[in-house]
Amino acid sequence: MDLAKYELLISDLNNLESQIVILKNKFSDTSEHSNELEVSLNEVQEDRLLLRKRISELESDMEKIKKDKENINFKSLTLEERESLKDKIKDLVKRIDHHLSVER
Repeated sequence: MDLAKYELLISDLNNLESQIVILKNKFSDTSEHSNELEVSLNEVQEDRLLLRKRISELESDMEKIKKDKENINFKSLTLEERESLKDKIKDLVKRIDHHLSVER
């Protein structure tokens, strides 16, 4: 009878050991995944900061263009110069729109 209890105890211990191994593996996988997510989060935050900086630069460029526009006599510009200026403004607006849509 004592042998049966001993065998049952050994069986329970073996089951417990296998469950511990399974839990250890799950913890290891979860920990690794958590680290990967942290790295991804840091990358996204860095990208976000760079985009905010770029948006700020573009907004500054736009303000400069607006100020320059006030100082320019458009009638003195050639048609080609006016078209070039329009294209630059359109390009800046597109880039700002793109950066704003990416951030959302």
